[in-house]
Amino acid sequence: MSRISTQRLSWGQKIGYGSGDFAFNLYWQGISLYLFYFYTDVLGLPNAMAGLIYAIGSLWDAITDPAMGYVAERTRTRWGRYRPYLLFTPIPLGLSYMLLFWHPGEVSIAMLAVMALTGQFAFRLVFTMASTPYSSLMARMTQNSEDRAGMAGARMVFAYLGGFSVVVLAGILLERADTDAQAFMYLAMISGGLASLVLWLCFWLCREPTEAPDAPAALSLKKTFSGMAQNTPFIIVFASILLMVLGTTVIGKTLLYYFEYQLGDRDAGSTALMAFAATGLLVIPFWTYLTLKTSKRFVWMAGSACAGLALVAFLFNPATSAAMVTWNYVAIGFGTGAFAVTFWGMLPDTVEYGEWKTGDRVEAMIFGFITFAQKAAVALSAVILGLLLDFIGYQAGGAQSAQTLDGLRYIIVGVPLFGILASVACMYYYPLSPKRHADIVAELAAR
Repeated sequence: MSRISTQRLSWGQKIGYGSGDFAFNLYWQGISLYLFYFYTDVLGLPNAMAGLIYAIGSLWDAITDPAMGYVAERTRTRWGRYRPYLLFTPIPLGLSYMLLFWHPGEVSIAMLAVMALTGQFAFRLVFTMASTPYSSLMARMTQNSEDRAGMAGARMVFAYLGGFSVVVLAGILLERADTDAQAFMYLAMISGGLASLVLWLCFWLCREPTEAPDAPAALSLKKTFSGMAQNTPFIIVFASILLMVLGTTVIGKTLLYYFEYQLGDRDAGSTALMAFAATGLLVIPFWTYLTLKTSKRFVWMAGSACAGLALVAFLFNPATSAAMVTWNYVAIGFGTGAFAVTFWGMLPDTVEYGEWKTGDRVEAMIFGFITFAQKAAVALSAVILGLLLDFIGYQAGGAQSAQTLDGLRYIIVGVPLFGILASVACMYYYPLSPKRHADIVAELAAR
């Protein structure tokens, strides 16, 4: 097998790795929170068309993830397998993000749709080329489960910092720019420039172990798929993350709609998004500590319970004040903060399980298929949201009926609650406790 680091990582190394997710979430949260709104209320695309374009882009993104994992597994350079992609992708990634939020002016709906699709294909491809190797890097830097929990915690702190930065920046730009189209273009330009600097910093701070001279050649596709099919923990994590992302993505996508049309205060929606992102940032240390003291499976269940109760409270919350609704989103954010820590901590552990089970180590393809699950879920959520907005009679920019506003509340609660509960049903069977994973790593070392 290739040489994997057995040294414990310093917190400096963990933070260096985690910093990369600040950059990726400048992009990811910008898309998750604002792109659907940009399509419907800035470009003026019909709801179903916006959902379809978003879904096509997400599916393209999802399909390219395993392919990129296959390529990354076979990459050999003086910088390692995965780090080179953090060096060479930042500039094209930033430029393609600007294309994603470009308003071409007064053109036909068909031309707007073509431009939106072009932006989706370009950005998603480059994003995959950077993000899949970055995620895979965690499995190579250390085999220690506690170190990985710390890396996941550091990664999520930076992820939420990135998301919070996007929300703050977008709120300022939407308030001060002459038009919403101008505000979103400035958002894309600033985010792309900052993300590029951070990704280069991450490249410089991270290190991969040297490849052993007798390291075996990369596995064939047949052996790779066979190994993943026998990896029960990986299959459980795959299903759980698909279901959870399907549900929780809708929370961020619908927040601005709710504040603008239910409460008549879009600026308060930006404040709520900041509170939602800040909550996730603040609770990451708590969920990381609880993970180290219990298990990743337990924390997933606990976070699900918190988020589920907060969603039910949102459904029956009669409050019409922006402050009370914001506090409801804070409660939801407290629960969903648990998923990111446990998910990214679990995933590299499944790599060792697969190696122990089959004798073959699969890294980047594991991460590629998990991000496939994430993005396929995002695509499906966009289609569902577009269809549901049409079903409840939503009309962009106009006054909404009481029935439409009630329907919006049911969408905000129903779709996320379904995804969370279904993910809990899968995660119940996750078999890797901290002790069992440590035993597996010890047995692999003895081999």
